[in-house]
Amino acid sequence: MNGGDVDCIADTSIVIGLLRRNRETEQLAAGKNFAITYVTLAELSLGVLKSAKPEAAWQRIQEIIRDRLMFQVSPNTPVIYARIYFELEQCGMMIPINDIWIAALAIETGLPILARDEHFSRIKGLKVISC
Repeated sequence: MNGGDVDCIADTSIVIGLLRRNRETEQLAAGKNFAITYVTLAELSLGVLKSAKPEAAWQRIQEIIRDRLMFQVSPNTPVIYARIYFELEQCGMMIPINDIWIAALAIETGLPILARDEHFSRIKGLKVISC
């Protein structure tokens, strides 16, 4: 699995920062052709369901993710996920489960992850671009 001309995979925190028009996030993401994962779409969809204005929220999400590549699980992704989970658990340094899935896809594709969450730095073999 590869990302073609994709620069990185954006974590949900980046997309949320873009939704909120956070300047630091906008600067970090500027000029990057980032992909997302199915996990990010699921997390954003949950946010829409919780929103007071779901139609407006969904429209804004679509503006940001339109034409973005979205990575799905392959047969190898769960193996990478299990290794990450195991290593984090052994060190007593767990991170949110959804972030482990996003990290597994980033490792599988060989792409760095663009994130606002520092806990991604706990994962061996994951390249992180953070703000």
